[in-house]
Amino acid sequence: MSAAPPINPVGTVSQSPIDTSAASWLGGTWWQQLQPGSWRGLPFVMDTTPTKAGRRVAVHEYPYRDTVWPEDLGKLPRRYQVAAFLVGDDCYQQKTAMIAACEQAGAGTLVHPILGSLQVVLIDFTTTDRRDRGRYVEVEFDFIDAGATLLPSTTMATGQGVANAASALNNASAVSLSNSLAGLSPVPTAPTQFINNFANLAVNAVNDPARALSAVVGLAGLYGRYATGRLSTLQPAGTTVADALLTSINTRQAVLDAANGLIAAAGGL
Repeated sequence: MSAAPPINPVGTVSQSPIDTSAASWLGGTWWQQLQPGSWRGLPFVMDTTPTKAGRRVAVHEYPYRDTVWPEDLGKLPRRYQVAAFLVGDDCYQQKTAMIAACEQAGAGTLVHPILGSLQVVLIDFTTTDRRDRGRYVEVEFDFIDAGATLLPSTTMATGQGVANAASALNNASAVSLSNSLAGLSPVPTAPTQFINNFANLAVNAVNDPARALSAVVGLAGLYGRYATGRLSTLQPAGTTVADALLTSINTRQAVLDAANGLIAAAGGL
C-alpha cells in the first residue's frame, strides 16, 4: 500500500515530488544544497537560522473611525538571525578571531548555509561558553541586508526659476507702465483706490492658510494626512503632494508680485 501524499497546512494536496532517491537523508538533494556557513571568511556550524522579511506598514488611526489606513512604505529589509557554534580544540582561538571580524565596520560577506552568499551588515553578535560543553562555543548573529549608500544630490529648481523670471517681468512691466503714464494728466483718485482694493483682495485670497489643504484636495490616491480618505480629481495623473504644494507656493508668489506691480503702477496715476 503506497503512502498518502503530503498535506499542505491549508489542507490541499501538495504536488511537489518527495526526494526518496538517496539511501539516507545525508544523500538527499536538500542536504547537497547546503553550504558551509561563514562570516567574513571565518567558518561556523549552523544550528538554526530564522529569516525575517515582509513589508513596512504605517498604521494610521483616526478618531471616531472604526477602520484604519495601513500605508505601505515598501519592503522590510531582510534580517537573518543565525544561531551556530564553533567546535574544536582551537574553539577559543576561533572565538577571538570571530569577535574581531564582528567588530569591523561596514558590510561583509555572509555565506548563509541555505541562501548562499549575501552582502549584509552585522547588527548584533553574542558568544556563549558552557561549562558542560568542552571544545564548543555558541555564537549568535543578527544580520540585515546591506543597502546602497544614498548621498544627497542637487537638482535645478526649474519652478523657482520660472517664478523669478515672472517676477522680473512683472516688475519691468510695472516700471514701463509707470514711465508711460508719467506724462499723462492726473486722473481722479477713485480708479487708484479701486485698483488698490482689487490688489488687496487678491493678496488676501492667496494668503489664506486653507490654501495648503485645498492644494492637495483632488489628488488621486490615499492622503489621510491631509483629507479624509480616497479622493479623485481632475489633476494630472502622477501629481504628488509635493508637486501640488509647490504649484500652490509658486502661484501665491506670482499673485503677490503681480499685485505689488499693480499697486506700484496705480501709484503713478
